[in-house]
Amino acid sequence: MVCRDESGGCSMNPASGNATDTVPCLCGCASASVVHVGNGLELLRCQLCSLWARAKMPTEEEAVNFYRDEYWVRFRKEQVGLGRDNVYAHALEWLADLHPAPGLLVDVGCGGGAFLGFSRERGWRAIGFDPSAQAVAYAREHGLEAYVEKWPPCSLPDESADAVTFINVLDHLRDPFAVLREAWRILRPGGVLYMRVPNGSVHMNLKRALNIMGLGKLAVFHLYGFNRDAFLHHLPRLGFTIVAVRTAMPSRQDEYGRTGGSMLIFRKIFKLADGIGYRLVRTFGLDHMAWGPTIEVMACKASLEMRR
Repeated sequence: MVCRDESGGCSMNPASGNATDTVPCLCGCASASVVHVGNGLELLRCQLCSLWARAKMPTEEEAVNFYRDEYWVRFRKEQVGLGRDNVYAHALEWLADLHPAPGLLVDVGCGGGAFLGFSRERGWRAIGFDPSAQAVAYAREHGLEAYVEKWPPCSLPDESADAVTFINVLDHLRDPFAVLREAWRILRPGGVLYMRVPNGSVHMNLKRALNIMGLGKLAVFHLYGFNRDAFLHHLPRLGFTIVAVRTAMPSRQDEYGRTGGSMLIFRKIFKLADGIGYRLVRTFGLDHMAWGPTIEVMACKASLEMRR
């Protein structure tokens, strides 16, 4: 299959997995192969950028209702627990390297405001947006600045933010590209974008293998599966200059592994393997290959002159 990107270029990259058909990719740049990964899950894999996406997306109303009404109730402990404190501290250290003077930081999908609290302690004026009124109320009870609002649109004016963060959020959104364009709009020239997402390619390979053992739920997939190639392709076309795409630091605890059951042992094993793998790739300087189960991205808003 030959597919064309927006500039008229061609790609001959074959799709992996059991592809049975091709359809337009949701990224809007190329064709996608339809891939069956087991247990009735049907995904699209872009033949140009390797982005993964669900073949059947929830409606806008379904997505908004879930994150507004159900997500906080089901995953409240995971959003406000201490297991991700090291991740938040690490993200802020990286942000400080690119933006030494703290300014206005916008956290999209802020939940109960755990990252907002860390950001405020380090001198940022941190604002959070989340569709859940319950999550926002919890954040405000702890003195944090949070608003009930889904993205896009964002109520902030053009070029008003110094940093925008999406921590375990981007792959949940129906149109992540519209979301990133809105982030570009509110960022000042040179403003910083930080993202953390599951590595779509790694989790798809895991899901195929684990489905055989009935453990497919250990692999993570929401609406999209981003990987290094997808970010390298899409961020520049959206007006961002990429600083790094690399394997992300694992959280110090498995916030989703608090309940018992047979899956708990396997979660602990995978958590241990994730930590060992991260230390190895860091030791050998291979984290920039973004091979791990989670990846993080840092980019800066390019000026209009740079985009030309």
